[in-house]
Amino acid sequence: MKSLARVDHAFGEHVIFNGTSLELPDNGVVALRGPNGSGKTTLLKLLGGVIATSCQEIQGWRKDYTAVYLDTDYLTLDYLTAGELLDMVRPLTGDAPGERGHQLLTEQMLATKVSDLSLGQRQRLALTVALALRQVDVLLLDEPLNGLDHEASGTARTIIREAGQSRLVIVATHEDEHWTDYDLLIRGDQAVELNRTGARQ
Repeated sequence: MKSLARVDHAFGEHVIFNGTSLELPDNGVVALRGPNGSGKTTLLKLLGGVIATSCQEIQGWRKDYTAVYLDTDYLTLDYLTAGELLDMVRPLTGDAPGERGHQLLTEQMLATKVSDLSLGQRQRLALTVALALRQVDVLLLDEPLNGLDHEASGTARTIIREAGQSRLVIVATHEDEHWTDYDLLIRGDQAVELNRTGARQ
């Protein structure tokens, strides 16, 4: 289990987590759920090292596991085409950066500048890169299906679940549908509860 005994974090006087224990499986897809403002994105960014923290538990956890947080905001090189961006990150993804993920991209998208992609197309590109990364223990995705149409959403779910066979994937979501292996619920009292959904047979 990739668990943390105590998570503490605050923004000034606003306490987000105070002694929160976090139980995580070794692999599989975990849906991180909770009301707006409960700390879902903050938790992902803490685990991914995007937010600096003095919490020794998180610092130690990040030394033990390679965790990567990605969302559409990471696509800052918007003067590149989608294909050029994939070529740039190829050293991190191998010779074929997410052949499965390429199911989310079209030839037209690959030839389009990132700045000209729609939200859904940017989401497809971010997912393609994220799911192709090598040597990653934990993949942290914030609302990865946001902006995707029904067909692309179904393809993305399939690819995400395939990735969860060999690593841990945590997906922050507001979706009501339960398609992941686990639900990780942040309750109003800052407690975090892990439940198996039975999605994986």
